Amino acid sequence: MNLELMKAGFPPIDIKFADRIAYYNAFDEYHVKHSSGAMEKLFAGYVNARLDSYLMMLEK
Repeated sequence: MNLELMKAGFPPIDIKFADRIAYYNAFDEYHVKHSSGAMEKLFAGYVNARLDSYLMMLEK
C-alpha cells in the first residue's frame, strides 16, 4: 500500500494500533460489499495528517 501511495506522489503512512479495528472493518467492507469507501477514508485521513505534519515542519 505504501509503495502505491509513494508511486502516486503521496507520503507513506503508518496505521496506528489503536485504529486496527477500523482497518479490519474496511477490509471486511470491501470483501462483503466490494466498497472501498471505508479504506479510502481511513487512508485519506492518515495521508492528510502526514502532509499536515510536513507543513508544520516547513513553517518552523
